[in-house]
Amino acid sequence: MLRATLHEQEIRRLVGTPGDGDRVVDGVSTLDTIEDNSLVFVSKNVVSDAVRSSLAARRGCIVIARKGVSFGADCVVIECADPRAAIGRVLEFIRSERRQAPLLTARAIAPSAKISPLAVLEGSVEIGDDVLIEPFCMIGPDVRIGRGSIIRSGVRIFPRVSIGEECHIYPNSVIGNDCYAYVRNEQGNKTRIPHLGGLIIGSFVDIGACTTVYAGKIAPTIIEDYAKIGDLVVVAHNTRIGKNAGLCASSVLSGSAVVEAEAWIGVNATIRDGVRVGAHALVGMDVSLQRDLPDKTVARAPRPDVKPRPDDDDLTAIGFTGRS
Repeated sequence: MLRATLHEQEIRRLVGTPGDGDRVVDGVSTLDTIEDNSLVFVSKNVVSDAVRSSLAARRGCIVIARKGVSFGADCVVIECADPRAAIGRVLEFIRSERRQAPLLTARAIAPSAKISPLAVLEGSVEIGDDVLIEPFCMIGPDVRIGRGSIIRSGVRIFPRVSIGEECHIYPNSVIGNDCYAYVRNEQGNKTRIPHLGGLIIGSFVDIGACTTVYAGKIAPTIIEDYAKIGDLVVVAHNTRIGKNAGLCASSVLSGSAVVEAEAWIGVNATIRDGVRVGAHALVGMDVSLQRDLPDKTVARAPRPDVKPRPDDDDLTAIGFTGRS
C-alpha cells in the first residue's frame, strides 16, 4: 500500500463529491492488494467477484467508483464520473502535500564507494560499499544503491528507487520517472498522473544504455534478480520482470505487463498492457503480443513478404519512392 494518511473530506473535495463522513485511511491500495483502512479506485462499470470478495474481507476502506456501483461491504463509496481522473488528483495531492513518508530518512554513503565529483546526489541517499557512480549522473533523493553496483555516466535515477547488489546500469538510462499516463483536468486538458509507487530492482540486474524504466503508479514496478535488459528498452509502470528474464534491445513493455522467470523478449518486440509472458516463454523479434503467452511457448512474428524488384523499378530512387 502507498502509505499516506487521508481524510474522507479531503478526498471528497478532490473528487468533487460532497457528503458527510470523517473516515481516515492510511493510504492507497491497488485492486490486487487491498488492505484495511485504505483508499481504492474502481474505474470499471462492472466490478469482478474477486474485487467484491476482497473488499468484503476488509474494514475501514473508502472506494472511489462510478455512479451506481455498490459493494455492500464495510466501505464508504464515493461516486464520481471518472475514477481514473480522481486517481490523478489524489496522487497529485499526496505529492504536493508531502503526505507520503520518505523511503530514507538519512544520508549514508559507504567510504569505499567511488562517486565522481561531477555526479549529483540529492538529499537522503544510501550508497553501499564499492558502488561506482560515474560523471553526470543525477541520483535521488530517496534512492538506495546496493553493494558493488555500477552506475554509468549520464544515468538519472528518480526518487523512491531501490537497487540491489552488483547491478549495472549503462549510460544515459532513466530510472524511476513518471510514466506516460494522462487524465483530463476540469478544463478538459491532459495532465500527467503522478507515479508514487517507486521502483524495486533486485540484485545482479543489468539495464542497458538509453533505457527507461518507469516507477509504479501506486505499487512499485519490480525487476527481480538477474534480469537482463538491453539498450533502448521501455519498461512501463507497474510491470514485473521475473528472475533471469531477458529483454533485448528496443523491446517495449506496456503498463502492468508481466514477464515471468527465464522468459525472453526479442529485439523490437512489444508487449501489450496487462499481458503475461509465461516462464521460459520466447517472444521473437518484431512480435506484437496482444494476449497472454503460456509458460514454455514461442511467439514469432510473420515472415516478411520477399520477392524480386520489378525490372522497371527505378534503382536510383530513394526507398519506396519511384516504384512502378
